[in-house]
Amino acid sequence: MAEEKNIEEKNIDIEKLEEVISRTRKLPPLFEKVVTIAAVLIGIYEILFIFNFNGALYDMLSKIGINLEFLLYTLQTQQGEAFVLAMILIIAYILYPARRRKKSMSRVEIIDYVFIALSLITMFYLFFRYPSYAETATVYQRDVLFALLAILVVLEATRRVIGWVLPVVVLVFLGYAIHDIGFNWTVFAEHMYLASEGIFATPLYVMTIYVFAFIFFGAFLLKIGISDYITEFMISLFGSRPGGPAKAAVIASGLMGTVSGSSVANVLTTGTFTIPLMKKAGYPPEVAGAVEPVSSTGGQLMPPIMGAAAFIMAEFLGIPYNKIIIAAILPAIVYYSGVYLFIDRETKRLGLKGMPKEHFKPIRYFLRKSYILLPIAVITVALIWGIPAHIAAISSLGVAIWVAWISKDEIFGNEALYVAVVLIGTFIMFMGQGYQILLALTVILLLLAALKREVAFNEKLYITLLFILFISLNQIIGMSKENLLFMTGIFGIIFSLIVGALSRSLDGKKMFSATYESMIEAGKTSTAVMLAAASAGLIQGSLTITGLANSLGYRLAELTGGSLWLLLIVTMVFSLILGMGVPTTANYIITSLVMAPAIYQAVSTVYPYNQPVPGFGTVIALLSAHFFVFYFGILADITPPVALASYAGSALAGGDFWKTALNAVRYAVAGYIGPYIYFTHPEMFLITVKEWHIGTVGLVLYDLLATILVLYMLSVGFTGWLKGHISMPYRIALIVVAFAAASLNPMIVGLGLALILLGVFFTGKGKIVAST
Repeated sequence: MAEEKNIEEKNIDIEKLEEVISRTRKLPPLFEKVVTIAAVLIGIYEILFIFNFNGALYDMLSKIGINLEFLLYTLQTQQGEAFVLAMILIIAYILYPARRRKKSMSRVEIIDYVFIALSLITMFYLFFRYPSYAETATVYQRDVLFALLAILVVLEATRRVIGWVLPVVVLVFLGYAIHDIGFNWTVFAEHMYLASEGIFATPLYVMTIYVFAFIFFGAFLLKIGISDYITEFMISLFGSRPGGPAKAAVIASGLMGTVSGSSVANVLTTGTFTIPLMKKAGYPPEVAGAVEPVSSTGGQLMPPIMGAAAFIMAEFLGIPYNKIIIAAILPAIVYYSGVYLFIDRETKRLGLKGMPKEHFKPIRYFLRKSYILLPIAVITVALIWGIPAHIAAISSLGVAIWVAWISKDEIFGNEALYVAVVLIGTFIMFMGQGYQILLALTVILLLLAALKREVAFNEKLYITLLFILFISLNQIIGMSKENLLFMTGIFGIIFSLIVGALSRSLDGKKMFSATYESMIEAGKTSTAVMLAAASAGLIQGSLTITGLANSLGYRLAELTGGSLWLLLIVTMVFSLILGMGVPTTANYIITSLVMAPAIYQAVSTVYPYNQPVPGFGTVIALLSAHFFVFYFGILADITPPVALASYAGSALAGGDFWKTALNAVRYAVAGYIGPYIYFTHPEMFLITVKEWHIGTVGLVLYDLLATILVLYMLSVGFTGWLKGHISMPYRIALIVVAFAAASLNPMIVGLGLALILLGVFFTGKGKIVAST
């Protein structure tokens, strides 16, 4: 009976989850093939033209005397964006019905065919029209018609995929724009369609140039099971300790969030494993269901792969992405420290113990397989070194493919030997020299295979030889480091497909499928962010065509009476409300264009905000304002009443949504007060520090430790547990002092520390602190 009840509860959970995430049709095979073709075409086009594979291939072949001039053919950026958006629109109109009626969920209807046709016509019209427009800047009447149709198909696709809120916001801005320019449809069409200010503005450019490469990288890592490895490793590491499953969920979800980039997707990936374990360890459903979404949401704040909005931020601010991730390091530490502290207090309050070690795989297994995390380490180093983001992602994808092949236990080969070869090969690839070592390794591997010792002539050997010989060849002919990294990643995909297709082993076939399906998954996954970017681009175009982009900040600053704190609070509320209806990327774009300029105006003459970020022209005021709106846009995923990530967590845990969502808000308190602390103490962004010396190091350390103390006080106050249960007056005092201490004023922070020490000393010894 108990088993039947569990199955019944699981079915209920699945139904709830389908209400959250299942907006797509169940397609017949023909339309599945169409979606597959469109997704693959996106990947091929991105690689060939947007990532400039054709140019890199020409460079490589020309160095060995083969000059294929046709490889130098290039398309303009806007043409590439139009092609990619055409494929995205096809996927959207096939997968997402106009209305969620039962019959619409199982078949493609006439209206869908109409919109697919209009999508192809409008996008390919621009594809072929743009070169002549770029030369003459002439706008014809037919351009106006195609522009209006293009806006229509983009907004309708956005409504289907994301919801109605973003299209309505866009229409409000477009209505204001066309009225402001006196209904000059020619100017409107040129700005929103032909020029790079509307649909094809910066947001879509960033999506196609940078973000798609990371989506592809993340899709492959998920396909090869890295999420399972990370989750099980963390569970094995922490599971036997008090609160282990919850603490493991915090770390695993943070790591997975850097790969998936979606709060809800992360909950559904790691939560299906961690939430049942948390419940088994004794956590109530409303606690287990809250821990996972809070941890998953923070993944978009976690370097090195942050949310898609972070790439747009880099482009808006004119600061390289590798600097953005450095700026995000301390905020990420603060966020996850806060979550961890809350979970630790909650665990002690509930009196929970660890789970028996027999429930988990031995840690030595995960340590032996730890090289699976090499791609994440590689992409981190590559980004910090300043390698262009898309090249860092593609080169790391090559390493991920190589690592995935050698991790297959069913294919014979000495694992330690192959790991050593991968590490050496990866190091030499990034150094740009040392091919002689790789050639020596080739000889050694072939000799061992011939002698049938440690190595055999199989898929592991073939994929390894292809990688090390390709790296060696490119170094011998003198390829630049960036081209070598990029080409190794692209050819890694080709090598995996070839070896996988020829493989007779089950693992080999799985690798072929993982490589092939990750490209398809990348195309499908990018649908929402691409459409959000195209729609948000129309808002950007509306602001630039009307001049509001320059004047809106002044107007909002006047409305708040020049009060910085009121402006920050209004911005927070605006971001959270907007985030309930639009995805993070669109939220950031809108708030960065509407609210961030107002914050900038409020502090632009105040030190240190009026100082430039060292090495760049961007002032600290802009950086701080953009990070402020970025963080609150992400937190909308766990902020009621919508809170999609919390909803997914509560469904998996079988708990009450509102209790789960309110717990999530408590556990994520670092995310709500952190942005205020970083804004008022911009040195915590690290890249804002002009000179590093003992004084600035001490200041940054004080800021970090004081912030963590504030979070500790809040965790004690909200959970009611220090060394034991504490009284309500003491809890209130802790919470009040903690919020005051968020100013990081040394006297108030000192008072908070004294309160904690008082509690530690007197808990259970007197009426002041003892539970009433």
